[in-house]
Amino acid sequence: MDFQPLVNSLTQTFLEIINFIPRLINGLIILIIGYLISWLVRWIVRFILRHIGFEQVAERTGIHNTMRGMRVNTGLPEIIAQIVFYFLLLSFAASALRLMAFTAVADLLDNVLSFLPRAIGAALLIIFGSMLARFLGNTIMTIADNVNITYGRVLGRIIEYMVVAFVIVLAVSTLGVDTTILTTSLTIIIASAGLAVALTFALGSRESARNVIAGYYVRQNFQPGQQLTLGDYSGTVRTTSGAYTVLEVTGEEGQLRTISLPNSLLLQSAVAGQETSSEATNQANDKTEGSDNPTE
Repeated sequence: MDFQPLVNSLTQTFLEIINFIPRLINGLIILIIGYLISWLVRWIVRFILRHIGFEQVAERTGIHNTMRGMRVNTGLPEIIAQIVFYFLLLSFAASALRLMAFTAVADLLDNVLSFLPRAIGAALLIIFGSMLARFLGNTIMTIADNVNITYGRVLGRIIEYMVVAFVIVLAVSTLGVDTTILTTSLTIIIASAGLAVALTFALGSRESARNVIAGYYVRQNFQPGQQLTLGDYSGTVRTTSGAYTVLEVTGEEGQLRTISLPNSLLLQSAVAGQETSSEATNQANDKTEGSDNPTE
């Protein structure tokens, strides 16, 4: 019985093991040195960022608030230090595995390393895009509150969520994912929502626009302090704002109160106006002075 093939196979295996041991030791040495270097670099980055006040800058600029909104409670300096640590560690690990002839695993780590910058870019895009979305939403809410729009908060939130949705699509596209269908669908949804909002404003604000335009003519014909009678209402003009005219009337019990009438109602209905008491007094004084002057 010939045992030579078996002996040759065992010898080849033994030689491969003998040859692999130096590569294994060298790979482990590179991995250990790489871990120590990565740990040292992480400590240096963390130390520098903390002592230059980077965390305070991130807090003042609202980056930390945005990250907390995304359920990320770790500080930005710590995140940057950890990213640097794992990036260096994976680089050394890929070199060590390639030295140990684990080519497939090394190629996988290389793909992860090439993907990592795109992932960081997408994360930064989401963070700063969320900050921009929140700023725009708060601005819309502030403007709406200043012009007395009751649904300003809802409108601000809608703007914020729309911007966040666009930012997420852009972030996904930076990762190399085809977002053509997603972008088209999102554009159609936002365009439909914008058209609905525009129609709502156009149809719902016709009466307000009519009152605002009528206010210009009301101010031309009626002055504050002038007496007006409009149907069952009779009182003194207090002010004429953009859409309403405020009258001061006497109640049933003799107390003074104010009512607001739409400006268009003053133009569409018959209004009986009287001169103000100051104007009547001035005219009476003019007549008196004219009668006192001696005739030539």
